[in-house]
Amino acid sequence: MLPVGEPLASLLPGAGLQRGSLIGVSGTGGVTLLLSLLIGPLAGGSWAAVVGLPDLGLEAAVAMGIDLGRVALVPDPGASWTATLAMLLDAVDLVVVRPPGHCRPTDARRLAARARERGSILVVSGGGPPWPERPDLELASEAEAWEGLGSGSGTVRRRPAKVVVSGRRTGGRSRTATCWLPGPDGRLAIQPQEEPTLDRVAYAQSERVAWAG
Repeated sequence: MLPVGEPLASLLPGAGLQRGSLIGVSGTGGVTLLLSLLIGPLAGGSWAAVVGLPDLGLEAAVAMGIDLGRVALVPDPGASWTATLAMLLDAVDLVVVRPPGHCRPTDARRLAARARERGSILVVSGGGPPWPERPDLELASEAEAWEGLGSGSGTVRRRPAKVVVSGRRTGGRSRTATCWLPGPDGRLAIQPQEEPTLDRVAYAQSERVAWAG
């Protein structure tokens, strides 16, 4: 297993990323979710490659804690991108890809088998053509509107979201966490439940009185 931080550790079977697995990441805020998966393994000494994401924000990645010295970047892998993936699966622990083109089912099966044999992890990002193989784990983010902007003033601070994990390795049960995606520091963070204020308590009590009457 490769370690990941909270809140992802609580969602993933074994609290980490299983070597040899195929993982899908999709939804609004998917790039932040992708980078969040890399933080723990890179901090633990693993190596990664990111393929087919020319719009990846490198400054934001560094601010999140990504060690770019341990990441191979291949923004444009060209027409032979599946061969590039196969080579990288032999060389690094995690390979993230946004498919730049259609992947044939035979190539997808071959790449998944290569990841299993080498003990590497293939992470497929949404936003490209659909991947023909069902992933072992699917992480989907459902982000809401940014917070922090007022009527013509303010700056974006954070964005509430739900992260749902499903797939064969969850035993058929999906797992959900309410998060900031990202939080004020740019990272994926647990969204604590709001403590009830006096105004809310008084309002709730008045509602109960109204119903009782």
